[in-house]
Amino acid sequence: MNRISLSLFLGFGSFSVAFSQQDTAVWQVDLPAAAVTAVRATERSPFVHVELNEADIAARNAGQDLPYMLRFTPSAVVTSDAGAGVGYTGMRLRGSDATRINVTINGIPLNDAESQGVYWVDLPDLASGVNDIQVVRGAGGSTFGAGAFGGAISVNTLDFSGDAGGSLQVGAGSFGTRRSTVQFSTGRMESGWAVKGRLSSAVSDGYIDRASSDLRSLQLSLERSWKGGRAIYTLMDGHERTYQAWWGVPEVALSGDDEAITSWAAGQGYSDQQTTDLLNLGRRSNYYTYENEVDDYGQKHQQFHLEQRAGAWDLSTALHWTSGAGFYEQSRPGDALANYGLAPVISAAGDTVSTADIVRRRWLDNDFYGLILGGTRNWDRADLTLGGAYHVYEGAHFGELIWLSAPAASLGDRYYESTGTKTDASGFARFVQRSSNGRWQGTIDLQLRDVGYSTSGLDSDRRPIEISGDAASFLFFNPKLGVDYRVNDQTLAFASFSQANKEPSRADWIDAPSDVTPRPEHLNDLELGLRSSGEDWALALTAFHMDYRDQLVLTGALNDVGSPIRTNVDRSRRVGLELEGGWRASDAFEIGLQATLMRSSISDFQQVVYDYTDGYAVVVNAFEQTDIAFSPRSIASAQLLWHALDDETIGLDLEASMKHVGRQFLDNTSNADRSIAGYNIGELRASWRLEFGAASESVSETALRLDFWVHNALDAVYSSNGYTYSYVLADMVTENFYYPQAGRHYSLGLRYEF
Repeated sequence: MNRISLSLFLGFGSFSVAFSQQDTAVWQVDLPAAAVTAVRATERSPFVHVELNEADIAARNAGQDLPYMLRFTPSAVVTSDAGAGVGYTGMRLRGSDATRINVTINGIPLNDAESQGVYWVDLPDLASGVNDIQVVRGAGGSTFGAGAFGGAISVNTLDFSGDAGGSLQVGAGSFGTRRSTVQFSTGRMESGWAVKGRLSSAVSDGYIDRASSDLRSLQLSLERSWKGGRAIYTLMDGHERTYQAWWGVPEVALSGDDEAITSWAAGQGYSDQQTTDLLNLGRRSNYYTYENEVDDYGQKHQQFHLEQRAGAWDLSTALHWTSGAGFYEQSRPGDALANYGLAPVISAAGDTVSTADIVRRRWLDNDFYGLILGGTRNWDRADLTLGGAYHVYEGAHFGELIWLSAPAASLGDRYYESTGTKTDASGFARFVQRSSNGRWQGTIDLQLRDVGYSTSGLDSDRRPIEISGDAASFLFFNPKLGVDYRVNDQTLAFASFSQANKEPSRADWIDAPSDVTPRPEHLNDLELGLRSSGEDWALALTAFHMDYRDQLVLTGALNDVGSPIRTNVDRSRRVGLELEGGWRASDAFEIGLQATLMRSSISDFQQVVYDYTDGYAVVVNAFEQTDIAFSPRSIASAQLLWHALDDETIGLDLEASMKHVGRQFLDNTSNADRSIAGYNIGELRASWRLEFGAASESVSETALRLDFWVHNALDAVYSSNGYTYSYVLADMVTENFYYPQAGRHYSLGLRYEF
């Protein structure tokens, strides 16, 4: 009797248990992807998690970036700078942003070593090349890379099909969005070799004016397998060119009349074109008007995995190298030459010129490489997993002037330059013990992580920086303990306690005031859960208490490249309850539900406000028990799926879904005037599939699939992200900026599989 998989909560593709058994050569032993399983939670792990398989991902893949595949993950909120899910996108788990979500691809860290963020745009259409994804909420088990303070996402691309085949996929949608993907797989040949690959292209004009994206990617994997082992080389190469939209839209453009907009724009020094855009485009307006205000970046991931079964042990080694280089280009009208280390020049008329119109490029050229070792041994009632890694990051930051309206001999020279180096060495041991009757299981997971960071040179504001030594070196011990109890064949209860520690990011060092040293963050995470399932239903309930010390929280301001500025607070916490449920009402109807109730708080928060009324002064406002910014108290979603047609050769699925996100405060003062209003959005999907017979002796079957989506079907007017800053000019002034999302829009995808 099949049981409903708990992964139904993310997509109905895995509502019922599915499995396949493929014939293999007598010498071949199927091994799990060791580098992936080492950092993942298992079915009985005392850490709450969900998984998406290829069918789940395909059902959610409308050509948007990967965070949108995870939009129905419990406690998840996704956002898009361009407003429609293509280009720069992001997500939060339990209110924690990407810098606190540990992400790995095939066990290799994806988080940027310096910023600790995840830039999905650097790997366009990654979702089309993924075998499965696991999302762990909370601190979870040991993994490699950045600390998991909100959750961990594990992406797997290492599985190979036993059959040869491929697919062609094209799509189109609102805002000039177009995509195309070509995939192939040789299957596992008798010689032990297998090859698979993907080419993808996606372009979009964006919902926000000029927020265009031009994305390209290549993925290639080569496998050689033998008795008890295999070696895999994987290449993932992506390039993105994205017009900037990270400034956001001022609040006055969303709610003010023409007079208010004109007055505000004049006070902010907006140009005539910027003011006209605010008046005519409103929520779709873009601060940037320079035609080449773009982010242009390429990134190449190379991985080599070696796995071997040696007696009772499954051993693995992984070598990796990620290289990236690119720039963002900016127009700076009337900028001071002194900002670039340039002396005033004398014009032809004999005037002293100290400002000029400038076009600059800010570059990042970096390499991230390392080694991962692992081993797993299983006994009848116990499992042992060992893992170790050593990673090195080397990054160069520099800026160039490519055009000035005033003559300057230094055009093309670097006006700032710094280098950053980070080492990350870690090791963990995980031991699992089951009782004789199998009902009880205990887990102990111990990790030691040593991190060192140094950077020197001039930052982008030409300020000397020198960070190294003990102040930027950390030794973290991260213990995790858990127990689960199988009440019966249907019900499992678990409890876990985890400690996690996390170092400050580069921006925390660079943006900190001169007399402030950012401190590492610490988390104690207590999780209690209950999971139960029957033949036609499944239910999971999780309670969590995440207690932070020295958490780095947002002040509400942005630096000059759009990154949030953070400060340590002594004590803060998140407490919540998560519900996941699913019900197969009949062979034709399925229902899914996810809900989170959460309360976050900072015990004592000191807001710094600058007073420009008479010179320059600092005002400190004290707050107690305030909400943590971007931590909504309620998040919920629901899906209704109707299998309108379902037989061996033809199928039609119709799905309606809803997502609710409660109010999010833009800063840590719990002020409703500085917040994002709660919103409710709906989505409709129709999926038609037609299966054909064998196309040839080597291709067992072919299929055609047509998907049509109506995004934001209720045409809700909402924003999913924003920022704020306040100052005093006689009176308190607050400036709110938002990232509006597209109203009702559409996308269509056609996929041919062979």
